Amino acid sequence: CAWRRCSSGSSACRRPMPRFALLLLARFAVIYGLAVWLCASVPVYAWIEAGATRVAAAALRGGAMQSRALVFEPRDDSYVYVYDLRVGAVSKRLERPYHKHAFVFVVFLALVLATPGLRSRERLVALLAGGALVFLLGVAMLMSDIERWEHEVLAAAGLALNRPFPVSLELVEGLHRTAAAGLLPVILWTFFAVWRIGPRGRTPPATSQP
Repeated sequence: CAWRRCSSGSSACRRPMPRFALLLLARFAVIYGLAVWLCASVPVYAWIEAGATRVAAAALRGGAMQSRALVFEPRDDSYVYVYDLRVGAVSKRLERPYHKHAFVFVVFLALVLATPGLRSRERLVALLAGGALVFLLGVAMLMSDIERWEHEVLAAAGLALNRPFPVSLELVEGLHRTAAAGLLPVILWTFFAVWRIGPRGRTPPATSQP
């Protein structure tokens, strides 16, 4: 069996997992390199971040004594988030340089495309469903940034902290600060690929010859 320890000097024993890992790394290097070139040639990151900003803006809370607005605007040769906040007597317009949360999205798509052994349907589902989840993770990271910006403004004004979104983002904020949020999709996909694809590479036990 390919998964048993090889006997000394045996050339028949094969271990598919190292080959699988090397093939994955080689394909990922090529595909991700092409993706980086594409993102450097056209503003792919900015397009994805603009979409994430629209989703986050749609989730902002409002009310009689508070209003919030978020847009993604170009500034010189880059982009900024513009956050208009009004809570009670506090009115503030914040501009923050944009973060490439979409980097995680591009890495994940490149990793899915580079994974060997996937069937066409599996790869398509992973690209669509997995890509959508990773995109929403980027939206959640942006929302946690916005919540932190607002808390800083309200704390400086001596006002009670207020959530700009109807959901708690404490977990996302903790993961975001330690960069674990960006690593999470990559780690989960790697485990999935080893579990799903690894058994396909096993070599059947050798039958003894009469």
